[in-house]
Amino acid sequence: HGDQGMLELDVPSPVEQIADVADWRTGQLSVSPPTAGREVAGPGRTVRTTARLLYDVLASVYDRLGFDVLDDAVFKDLVIARIVEPTSKIDALRVLDDLGADTMSYKTIQRHLAQILTGDYRDRIAHRCFEYAAATGGLGLLLFDVTTLYFEAEKEDDLRKVGYSKERRVDPQIVVGLLVDRTGFPLEIGCFEGNKAETHTL
Repeated sequence: HGDQGMLELDVPSPVEQIADVADWRTGQLSVSPPTAGREVAGPGRTVRTTARLLYDVLASVYDRLGFDVLDDAVFKDLVIARIVEPTSKIDALRVLDDLGADTMSYKTIQRHLAQILTGDYRDRIAHRCFEYAAATGGLGLLLFDVTTLYFEAEKEDDLRKVGYSKERRVDPQIVVGLLVDRTGFPLEIGCFEGNKAETHTL
């Protein structure tokens, strides 16, 4: 019986049995539809999407490497934007917006570029990279590689000079050297005149 399991618990009405609401031949439940005209939930609308999680992860790695010693939020954002999408500095504003980062103006970026040059950022970052590699045991083997970057320029200057080119180009170029640990983690980067011999960059 439907009321066999009923106890004196002040239940106002018998609980429906599965046999009363299910049709075993069709495998369907006879569930009453919601009241006609009643909206269960309003339509959704996407206002904006960002990749904030990606930004937060990269920001965490930046801090873990010790680069937060620079105490420059604009530089940090530019580094993250360059990792996500290498693009121009003005287009980095779009990348940062896609990441959900705080907004800034292009003039702010320009002001901080001057600060990067005068604040000895490269050496300070290299020092932190060395400390990180030393702490993780990566200094047992160091590798140094050199490459050249050419410029489609007609004249040389103090840095861009015609020099030895594996591609046999006669365009002004610069020589770039990169020092890494055994895992490929960068420790130092150097930029030299285009006519400097590779053996003289060490």
